[in-house]
Amino acid sequence: MVSSSPLFLKPADAPAPSQRSLKRFLGFVRPYRAVLVAAVACGVVRYLIPLALPWTVKILVDEFFSPARAQPPLSLHLLMGGLCALYGFYAVASYWRSYLAGLAGHRVIFDLRQALYLHVQRMSLSFFDRQRIGAVVSRMTTDIASAQNFVGAAFVNTVMDLSCVAIIIGVLFVADPRLALVSLSVLPCYALISYRLQKRIREKSRAIHHQLQEISGDLHEQFAGISTIQAFTQEEAEAQAFRAQSETYFDTVMGNVKLQSIALGLTGFLTALGPILVLWFGATAVQSGRLTVGTLMAFYGYLGMLYQPIQRLTELNLILANSLAAMDRIFEVFDTYPDVQERKGAKRLARARGELLFDEVTFRYEHREPVLEGCSLAIPAGTTVALVGPSGAGKSTLVKLLPRFYEVTDGRITMDGVDIRDITLNSLRRQIAIVSQDPILFSGTIAENLRYGQPSATEEALRAAAGAAFADAFIEQLPEGYATEVGERGLRLSGGQKQRLAIARAFLKDAPILILDEPTSALDAESEELIKRALQRLLKGRTALIIAHRLSTIEHADRVVVMDEGRIVEQGRHEELLGHPNGLYRRYAERQLTARLQPPDDQSLDVRLV
Repeated sequence: MVSSSPLFLKPADAPAPSQRSLKRFLGFVRPYRAVLVAAVACGVVRYLIPLALPWTVKILVDEFFSPARAQPPLSLHLLMGGLCALYGFYAVASYWRSYLAGLAGHRVIFDLRQALYLHVQRMSLSFFDRQRIGAVVSRMTTDIASAQNFVGAAFVNTVMDLSCVAIIIGVLFVADPRLALVSLSVLPCYALISYRLQKRIREKSRAIHHQLQEISGDLHEQFAGISTIQAFTQEEAEAQAFRAQSETYFDTVMGNVKLQSIALGLTGFLTALGPILVLWFGATAVQSGRLTVGTLMAFYGYLGMLYQPIQRLTELNLILANSLAAMDRIFEVFDTYPDVQERKGAKRLARARGELLFDEVTFRYEHREPVLEGCSLAIPAGTTVALVGPSGAGKSTLVKLLPRFYEVTDGRITMDGVDIRDITLNSLRRQIAIVSQDPILFSGTIAENLRYGQPSATEEALRAAAGAAFADAFIEQLPEGYATEVGERGLRLSGGQKQRLAIARAFLKDAPILILDEPTSALDAESEELIKRALQRLLKGRTALIIAHRLSTIEHADRVVVMDEGRIVEQGRHEELLGHPNGLYRRYAERQLTARLQPPDDQSLDVRLV
């Protein structure tokens, strides 16, 4: 189940340009630039205040500790009292720097995550056919968390540290220009190392994120199908595949750790070498009388303050590399556009009558062979049409084109005489209610799931819809009634109960057009009878497309449409099609009738047209 196929239409060896991703990311930062500027300002103040300490040491050594230049005690008290007050401002600046940087970082990521979520929500079903859910979730969680570090740490701290480095270098040159040049002699080596390693670290970071996405996608897939894995006793095989995948991820991570360790080790050596050189040349200058002891001590203190932000800049450089790699992957999703988009000037449709026309409709997936070819079907408003045919004939694909889950390749579909591409997606889909073979229920209460059909539905409307779907009886028997939690995908309910809730949800939506995709095929006889009665109520006054195999579902339809190999081959009433001696529908009906009469242990005949 391990997959290594590229995602989001971009091969792994063609990364998106990080500069462009950074520019787009800064578009999300722009609304909060005032907050960031304030955070940087507080950070600069926070780092400038300690600059007073080495200079205080210089004054103490040269002015107070020297017998020839001793100052009165009052001056000492004023000096130290002023330093204490200064560090009071330091505490305030530290608080606001941390708070404002966190505020800006979390607001930016909140906006980015919301924008990404809305973008993914608008994607066509073909997008989710290509991508694994775990991979998409990884982009919205792991990658966005990595990008957050850019605002919260890299951006604010980089600007702050660069400002402090520039100021400290100025102070060093004021204290002693020659020692300043000695102390800065290691900086070109530091810059060269950072430049050489950053690109390699960024590439490794992209590989890490990609592999983590693959692991996330596989885990999501495996846990969703855990019953199948256990049924086929494939636990050990999947565990071995996971181990192999994890080992590859581990090797990539350790490669990145190695590069980061090299960067930190080399910069650590360089930042230690600078003070050693300063002490060496400074001691020589003190011995020759060209430098005071206090100046050398102050210089050494400032040098520690200089290399501390330089060391942080190295670490932030690694964070920046990870953040840029994450940004590339996030904007790859933004650069993937839905296949189905609204036309410019699309109009909002009020409640439709339900008249439908499929006019020479052809559809293919991703430039493959056509799944549907030249399908034409006129459906008057209020008509119930049953779609039958072998598996793979194109029945489900045909009905998915109506709410524009996919876009027709050729031809057109009209609703009340209007091309559905000229209708806004929202108003189009409000006209259609769908009840599928395996209805999707979300974690939450029964009431919350029912209100998916109509979020503003009253308690009375909720109960009326449940009653119409024959769901009220079992709901009221539950300990918490409509407040009962259904579990993920409705796992705490039976198939028949979930189906009745899906029908109740359709009642609440009160859409003029229904799509019923084999709504009774997986139910026992008792549940099927209840569902049929509920569906009869639901169908009244509505246009319906029913995908069904069982004759009991088909025979009451106004029209039966038979499909085979992506084409409509027969259509008419149930009785008319039975009268065609060599018709596909008649063979279909005969097989079902034979299956009903066949003893249970006789498997000589196929009971379905598949």
